[in-house]
Amino acid sequence: MKLKLILTAVLLSSFQLFFAQNTTNETINTVKADTINKLNTVVASTSTTAVDKETLRKEAKELKAKMREEKKALKEAKKAEQEKKDFEKEQKAFTKQQDRILSGEKTVNKIKTKISREEKSLAKNKEKFEKKKSRGKLDPTEIEQENIKISKQQIKINKLNDDLTKAEEKLSKSRS
Repeated sequence: MKLKLILTAVLLSSFQLFFAQNTTNETINTVKADTINKLNTVVASTSTTAVDKETLRKEAKELKAKMREEKKALKEAKKAEQEKKDFEKEQKAFTKQQDRILSGEKTVNKIKTKISREEKSLAKNKEKFEKKKSRGKLDPTEIEQENIKISKQQIKINKLNDDLTKAEEKLSKSRS
């Protein structure tokens, strides 16, 4: 690069001297002085460009280091964001599971209360039936109707017990 600049300056000065008109020594001396000044400035600029090149290299290294740091920071930010999303997802799944467990427990409790009500009702109906039967106020058709009512209640209780076992199984699955 320096060589090109120097050769260009020499070439320009030689063209200027070749095409110059006959002049006095003063103008030649001033032209020589001007070309020498130009060469000195070119050489000075080339020497400063070497210093500039070094500073540019240092700046480039610093920029690369900053870019690496920014990439690392970006990766860490993405990683933290992904961890946050995963944590939120796990927490959402946990709350959903807790809701399922609560819902299952409510269902089991409802079925248990229904069973207890039906058993109480069955016991009352059996007592009424036994009282009426012991008094002898019932004819055979009424006895059969009462037996049918009692058996229907027993079937209902059995269905509720089946529902209870299913709900308890579902609850145990949701807990594990």
